[in-house]
Amino acid sequence: MTRASEGGRGLVAGGIGDRLMRVEDRPLLTGVAEFVDDLPFEGGLEAAFVRSHAAHGRLLDSGIGIARGMPGVEGAFDAGDLGLAPLLPPNDNPDVRPPAQPVLATGKVRFAGEPVAVVVASDRYLAEDARDAVYPEIEELEPVLDPREAIEDGATAIHEGASNAVVDTSRDEGEVDAAFEGAEVVIERTFKTPRHSAMPIEARAVLARPKGEGVEIWTSSQGPHKVRQLVAEILGLDPGLVRVVTPDVGGGFGVKAHVYPEEIALAALAMRLQRPVKWVEDRAENLAASTHARAQDVRLRAAMSAAGELLAMDVDMVCDQGAYGAYPHGVSLEAMTTSGMIPGPYRLRNYRVRVRTAITNKSPLGAYRGVGFVPAAFIHERAIEVLAREAGLDPAEVRRRNLIDAEEFPYVSITHQPYDSGDYRRALALALERIGYDEIDRVKEKAASEGRRIGLGLACYVEPTAMNSKVFKLRGMIGIEGFDAAHVTVEADGIVRVWTTTPEIGQGSDTTLAQVAAQALGMDASMVRLEHSDTAAAELQGTGTFASRSAVSTGGAVTDACGQIRDRLMEDASERLEAAPGDLVISGASVQVRGSASAAVEISELVAVAPERYRLSASHDPEQPVYPYATHACLVSVDEGTGEVTIDRYVIVEDCGTIINPTIVEGQVHGAAAQGIGGVLFEGHDYDEAGQLRTASLLDYLVPTATEIPAIDLTHLELPSPVTSTGVKGVGEGGTIAPAPAIANAVGDALGVEFNHFPITPEQVRAAVAGRATPSLS
Repeated sequence: MTRASEGGRGLVAGGIGDRLMRVEDRPLLTGVAEFVDDLPFEGGLEAAFVRSHAAHGRLLDSGIGIARGMPGVEGAFDAGDLGLAPLLPPNDNPDVRPPAQPVLATGKVRFAGEPVAVVVASDRYLAEDARDAVYPEIEELEPVLDPREAIEDGATAIHEGASNAVVDTSRDEGEVDAAFEGAEVVIERTFKTPRHSAMPIEARAVLARPKGEGVEIWTSSQGPHKVRQLVAEILGLDPGLVRVVTPDVGGGFGVKAHVYPEEIALAALAMRLQRPVKWVEDRAENLAASTHARAQDVRLRAAMSAAGELLAMDVDMVCDQGAYGAYPHGVSLEAMTTSGMIPGPYRLRNYRVRVRTAITNKSPLGAYRGVGFVPAAFIHERAIEVLAREAGLDPAEVRRRNLIDAEEFPYVSITHQPYDSGDYRRALALALERIGYDEIDRVKEKAASEGRRIGLGLACYVEPTAMNSKVFKLRGMIGIEGFDAAHVTVEADGIVRVWTTTPEIGQGSDTTLAQVAAQALGMDASMVRLEHSDTAAAELQGTGTFASRSAVSTGGAVTDACGQIRDRLMEDASERLEAAPGDLVISGASVQVRGSASAAVEISELVAVAPERYRLSASHDPEQPVYPYATHACLVSVDEGTGEVTIDRYVIVEDCGTIINPTIVEGQVHGAAAQGIGGVLFEGHDYDEAGQLRTASLLDYLVPTATEIPAIDLTHLELPSPVTSTGVKGVGEGGTIAPAPAIANAVGDALGVEFNHFPITPEQVRAAVAGRATPSLS
């Protein structure tokens, strides 16, 4: 397919809007992709981390001495040996107080799985044998596990001298009390979301090797430039002596957006031993020690008029942060994101919320696809559903009445979110049409006559994507840039190479950013190559790949840099061809006079004259966040005997602005929806009373297979954003956000009961049918 590029710049094959094949797939399918564990490793050592067996206790002795004399061991180290400063997420918000996280436990252990020491050996098996021989001496203390109990007066302080309440902030907008006094319908509910793991197919992996006075690091990361910054800071190095590269990454989903203690330790070990050192996380470590997400306890009051107008919300939310805040996001990521989006896509003018984050003796909380938005959507969509049913109104009609209308954009929400554009009611209407809403009563009656229970569920949401520097500064998250950057070169053969601060982690950004570059250059996309993110490629700074930002933030940087490259090509070709720049077009590997193929000059000739002129960088800080949205609708069947929930139909109507590549957008929405479905029906961590993770393997932490995921009926609205140069909005997280409330509403509709926490397991369904309580995970 060929599409005219913007600005009359000729025809671009593979520009924005074209359905190109993913360039990432051939290396993956043919086995030539290189992940960290595939990289050359001559003379290298492998590391294994000794981890705390206790959730809370005083560390009396790491026990590492026993490992030092074991076969193949080249070194064994604890915190005292390495002497490294802790990770402290920067934050200047007085209501936010993140604790420091040691690289290796110092004085205390604060969650089961916390790294205590590290063994380095000639191969992984010997390293793990030596690690398993180490048993740290820990004076165990009573673990603090319930987040609400953790912030009560008199609770045991997990970090000595500091409160367990590391976030405590409130907002009160409008006339909340007056709205409740005048409301005909008032509900009070408690909503709980479990802890989730992101579950990338490749867990974390790091390879560090010494280089002169510095270190080179290959890490499976979403933020290589942040890794470089923190490694340099903690090791006391000039940043120029630290190089960080992301090779092929086997999925991230947010869990790799952080800098972890293990990355710092590997860099320190490589420099200390003057040999390459590698660590590849196994699944047990991934489940216990990589960051979790969600984990919120929310008490809500909501008010509505008898006619179905949403009047007010009053929210008390507590987030279970675990023992530390992930670097650089800290302890406020989940809580502040959720509290800002609880009003959702609705016209709400009275809103009160108190936000608290509790330190507990569990794995730290961090980012995971849809961070903060999944709980927010679960809260507002369950609230709308309950209000409608309490008032005897149609839940779909209550949503329609309260959704912000297309004519109201741009719209500033009650939490000061600047919604840029959309047609929320149209998305709802199309979803209802696709799911067969007008026929649902007949479908239910027929199913009931056959002894089956059928339910329909809806969920609408809106989310911010491509959050800019202003957003992070307002939150106090001063360690996050909010902008991204690109470095572009034109090589001697005319090929354009692009490096960015947002690594490709499986989402197809090498393909889409090549299309963005092609559009800006007026070239075929086949002439553009995206390289692995590499801090040595140029002096770039940027946020990294998370929060659905690459298309807007990095795309903006690529557009800016490639636009300048194109202008230089046109200027130089204009002199050679004695033609005005406006009369020139790029065709293949040459610049030619429009309509005259014989009057042309090869791009390689122009580059050869002044190669440095065709190497430049650009950064882009979005004007504001942009807000994709969607409505999800589903039909489920519930087996009352077994408690099994089967999704019969699943419909999504979404708008992510201008679509760069339909195939990739479809893949993003489908994959995200699969994760959302897994999260509501299968996944959830559970700790016992001693703070031990019960869901410590994939035997207990269940994830869906292809057989549990239904076909997705997907419709795009594609209404361009007015605040981005290409009209795009983010798309990576959206599909994850709505399945939890949509399916909870559907199962509740089928059984006539409420499901206000998830996962909705067969045990919970059977308990609900029997009229018993359905406890949430701890």
